Amino acid sequence: MSKLIVILIGILLLITGCSTTHKINTDSTKELTKELKEIFPSIERVHFTFTRPNLSCRIDMSKEPSKEELEAILTEIERFTTMDNMNEIARSVKWGLEISKIYLDMNTDKDKKTIEHAYYARYFKTSNASDHSESNIEGYKIWYEINEK
Repeated sequence: MSKLIVILIGILLLITGCSTTHKINTDSTKELTKELKEIFPSIERVHFTFTRPNLSCRIDMSKEPSKEELEAILTEIERFTTMDNMNEIARSVKWGLEISKIYLDMNTDKDKKTIEHAYYARYFKTSNASDHSESNIEGYKIWYEINEK
């Protein structure tokens, strides 16, 4: 019985240790943050985190962007999500695989708990991360809007 408890505790520690969230501060994320703040003065904060196997980018803004501004921000993020940049981020946290999904959350009001605009892009088209065939690779090229209404 005591061996079972020790094994269960070990498994629990292993599982919880695998889901550590890392702050991301690479050269490419610093450059993107600088560019976004220069182009869009209403951007107050850009924050990147990695929780295996996904990357998250949160943008806090002082006001709701126009439709054109929203599209321009998404275009900048799309330009940023190259394989080179994603691999740089993965290496920075010692992640040896592809980043599965990139989430973009935009908060545009004073309530920091809510997200007014949310998107994601993915590396694989399916949930099968072992299928590296061309037909299963999306390579972060398509962005999807997340509608939670």
